[in-house]
Amino acid sequence: MSQESAVIHTRFGDIALRFFPDVAPNHVRNSIELSKKGFYNGTIFHRVIPGFMIQGGDPNSKEHDRAGHGMGGPGYTIKAEFNDISHKRGILSMARAADPGS
Repeated sequence: MSQESAVIHTRFGDIALRFFPDVAPNHVRNSIELSKKGFYNGTIFHRVIPGFMIQGGDPNSKEHDRAGHGMGGPGYTIKAEFNDISHKRGILSMARAADPGS
């Protein structure tokens, strides 16, 4: 898989993303495929913790009822691809499901 990148467009400006397929090939492939299908279009950052993180991409966040925000997904899970990269400022990660192997 070649080096891939993407941009998240927000009202506050753009966020440039760079993927690392050598570290998490299945997660990178999944993110790119979902993005190309428009899965993330219209979603919001449904969880914002200043100085810590933002979380978005949940299709439920397209709905006005916030009760389901953070609970949606594409309908499947991906096996975890653990690595030694620290969650430092600027790192893009995928949320895990309740399944310990996700």
